[in-house]
Amino acid sequence: MDKEIKKIEKELLTRHANDPIKLSKVHRYIRFLKIDLKCDADIDKDGTTIKIENGTQNFLKQHPAIATKLSISKEIEKLEDALGIKNDSDPTPSASSSTVDDKGRTSLI
Repeated sequence: MDKEIKKIEKELLTRHANDPIKLSKVHRYIRFLKIDLKCDADIDKDGTTIKIENGTQNFLKQHPAIATKLSISKEIEKLEDALGIKNDSDPTPSASSSTVDDKGRTSLI
């Protein structure tokens, strides 16, 4: 997976070579991708829950890497939009079977 990140980084650096602001965003984007991979590795190793031992108390807690992944995924999406990266897994809006009349109402036909 690290090789894929290197390919992505090379492509984005080439695409935005003349724009220092976008170059900064490329570096942040790549950094977030690497952090996301490390979180995946930690979750794979430890599981989605971790056991907390506090004296005589024992309980399960959500793995902290899950919260990290959720927060950086939002940042990754923002950076993808800013860099013009199209996510192929997102459904593209298609023509729907509803129509809009002259009063702004929709009806299914």
